[in-house]
Amino acid sequence: MTAPSSAVPQIHTRDRAHTRLRHAVAAVALATLSLLLLLTTEPQIGLTWDEPAYIVAARAYVGWFERLAVDPGGALQPDVIRRFWEANHEHPPLDKIWSGMVWQFARHFLDDLPAHRLGNILLTAIAVGVLYGTVTSGFGGWAGVAAVVALITMPRFFFHAHLAALDVPAAVAFFLVTALFWHTRRRRSVAWDVALGVAWGAALATKINALFVLPLLLVWILAFARRGFLIRRVIVAGGIGLPTFIALWPWLYHDTLARLIAYIRFITVDHWKIAQWYFGEALMPPPWHFPFVMLVAVTPLGITFLALAGVGLGIVAIRSDSSMQREQGAQIALWTLGALVPLLALTTGRTMVYDNERLFMPAFFFVAALAGSGLDAVGRWLRRWFEWRKWPHLATPGVALAGALLFLPHLVIAAQMYPHLLSYYSEAVGGLRGATRMGLETTYWCETYAVALPYINARAAPGAVVWVEDWSHDVLLTYQFLGRLRPDVRVALAPGAGSLFSRYGLEGTPADIADADYVIVTYRQTGFAAHAKIERWIVGRQPVLRLERFGVPLMELYEQER
Repeated sequence: MTAPSSAVPQIHTRDRAHTRLRHAVAAVALATLSLLLLLTTEPQIGLTWDEPAYIVAARAYVGWFERLAVDPGGALQPDVIRRFWEANHEHPPLDKIWSGMVWQFARHFLDDLPAHRLGNILLTAIAVGVLYGTVTSGFGGWAGVAAVVALITMPRFFFHAHLAALDVPAAVAFFLVTALFWHTRRRRSVAWDVALGVAWGAALATKINALFVLPLLLVWILAFARRGFLIRRVIVAGGIGLPTFIALWPWLYHDTLARLIAYIRFITVDHWKIAQWYFGEALMPPPWHFPFVMLVAVTPLGITFLALAGVGLGIVAIRSDSSMQREQGAQIALWTLGALVPLLALTTGRTMVYDNERLFMPAFFFVAALAGSGLDAVGRWLRRWFEWRKWPHLATPGVALAGALLFLPHLVIAAQMYPHLLSYYSEAVGGLRGATRMGLETTYWCETYAVALPYINARAAPGAVVWVEDWSHDVLLTYQFLGRLRPDVRVALAPGAGSLFSRYGLEGTPADIADADYVIVTYRQTGFAAHAKIERWIVGRQPVLRLERFGVPLMELYEQER
């Protein structure tokens, strides 16, 4: 007996609902695993240069919301806004607000530093779930898993995902806005225009990187989906996003125009001058090809191969007669734009470009998505090959083996580098040793300082002075604030430098390298170029502690006899 015709769509609907539920469970599981992995590895990740400023700002912003709850009128007064929101007003506040609120809750069961980092770890976990869902929507569950594995096993991204800094949140925001557009591209309702605008405004209020999302989407629309309602969506989103950005930043509630102009000038022409060590020179800024070279240099070779395979699949799919394959090609094109636009934004020569991969962090999400589609392409090709050879039973293990061989090399290297993953370089440049020979930067961002602390805590005389590279003192003061550096140890300050922690009674001590009892030298060649005294000072001296990987020094601690 055949089922009535009305039952057929119900069966299909149930199948689709079951598939959606299965993928939703997988997305939550992958997000949870990512969260647990990041929390488990967080204690080994050293404090970085930017985190002190964002930690102090997050605490101040949370304090303002507490004031707002009890005295709304007073909290909005200009002097109160200045007192609470002047901290780190160079950058928008949304991630610092989020991190501060998570810290308020998490500090009751976590130490202070992981509590401050937890907000961004949660954002990464959420983005992992969305990445899985987005890739799965076009290429199936295994491609989604491959994309997540690609992202989490990129050593540089994995390191940054732990931090109370803005770069991964900016990348998450960039990716989530793009994903929102993709998943609502067939829905004509103006409500989705508004949703995209609010999301884009929130992304702008995280970091300026999001400025490029709407132009990216417009290019994709003109190339692959010339529908009037999508063009309207981008225009409406732009109109809603800018007021949303201002509404989310109380610093702009007074003197709005002047402060907006100051912000725009800061991100364009008034930014602090920071060089980038590139092919053996300190350049400010480096040449246009720097972001492209660095992306290859810090992305594992297997993931690069899979991402390129994904791009190749997209080129073939766009030309296909199949509407489903053309849709896959359009999705790959969107990811390709997502990977390229953050790089292209750094090629103008108009702004400071520094800190290696840090400023193009959004590209990693899209490279991971491309790698997921690339593994799908490689898997299809291998299955066809095994079937042609009359070995269909070997297809599944063959694809699994190929995936393992592509991921295993960089996992082995990362395990040997861990936890100092800001010194990871891919096989494409010969790893850390090859990159150092090429004149790329060995390490940066002060993450190696943590290794010197146990020695100093155990052996330093009371009141000993510790010197680090000029303007990096707040990293040590933060360790002191968090109880990880002895309170009697004095941290050297460069001439004219102040302390972010002066409000907490931690001031530092004006002192130069020659005045210090201990000197921490991190092998950031940009710092050597800016402060030639460091290399001059270490000539003829032997460190009491050296951190190295593959024979390349990352950090040295020197002790001066008195």
